[in-house]
Amino acid sequence: MKITPRAAESYLAKPDSQHRALLLYGPDAGLVRSRARCLTQTLLGENHDPFALTELSDAQLAADPALLSDEISAINLMAPRRVITIENAGDKLTRIIEGAAPYFHEGTFLIVCAGELPTRSSLRAWFEKEVMCAALACYKDEARDVQDYLRKAFEAVGIRAGREVVDYLSQQLGNDHGVTRQEVEKLITYAGEGETLQLEEVQALVDYNRDTGFDDVVNAACDRNLQALEKTLTLLLREGTQPVAYLRALQRYFNRLYFIASQMSAGLSTEAVISGLRPPVFFKQVPILTRHAQSWSIPQIVKALKLLISAELACKTSDMPLVPVSSRRLMQVTQVR
Repeated sequence: MKITPRAAESYLAKPDSQHRALLLYGPDAGLVRSRARCLTQTLLGENHDPFALTELSDAQLAADPALLSDEISAINLMAPRRVITIENAGDKLTRIIEGAAPYFHEGTFLIVCAGELPTRSSLRAWFEKEVMCAALACYKDEARDVQDYLRKAFEAVGIRAGREVVDYLSQQLGNDHGVTRQEVEKLITYAGEGETLQLEEVQALVDYNRDTGFDDVVNAACDRNLQALEKTLTLLLREGTQPVAYLRALQRYFNRLYFIASQMSAGLSTEAVISGLRPPVFFKQVPILTRHAQSWSIPQIVKALKLLISAELACKTSDMPLVPVSSRRLMQVTQVR
């Protein structure tokens, strides 16, 4: 079963009684961890017996494939229910989890945490089709999602935060749900319940947490700097970054450039358009965004977007290796004239 993002909160608060396992996956590792904790608390309670929770790793299961079946079959006489979590899961564990499925029972729930999984992932496909299981994608928060989260968090403790504060925070945060939550908790602790948060205080306290890991690849592509792009891609791939992640970051950036270029073609100045963007642009990014807006025309932006979209589509549907497919399209972006 596939759980939609809209139904995520209700499912985590009250999972289907017929389900015995849930796959949490996606690029937002903080959101994956947060949802795993939330479901664990739902199933076991706030102050649960530590022996009711068993944590396994992909390495443990790779070394001993029968371990999962043994853990699922085990019964804790001291606790009415057990939860087993698996961290860093991938397609290599599909057969192991599938082999343990006959041992599923209502006294044990399995939570599997993974990074971003393509549509052709065997692990994702198995969880989506298995009647006793479910899969929930954890994508990075959009600006609107962050704004809703901020307002609810501040209202819950009576903190007053103006629109400029919420706009600023929604621009800075959202790359990792766990980091967003930590930063909001820090602001609440600093301000105190019932107090007011000023923009200057927030700017001094909050770390920039947008797609900073992709700034270099975005800037290299938009500057048409082939040498810098090759170097940045090499570093990202060594860190294990999936090509779809930076392709989407580039698409978001070029979509913003398209909006700016369309407003400029209507007669507005670059500075006026950028200063009017909401959420507001981080001040360090303003000169960079200005440079790119002035060096890319609408036809060029459209060509770049077509290349980026075709690259993501190829990554999801082609049998070709992801890295060469994505890298070749990015190199073509730098040649757009």
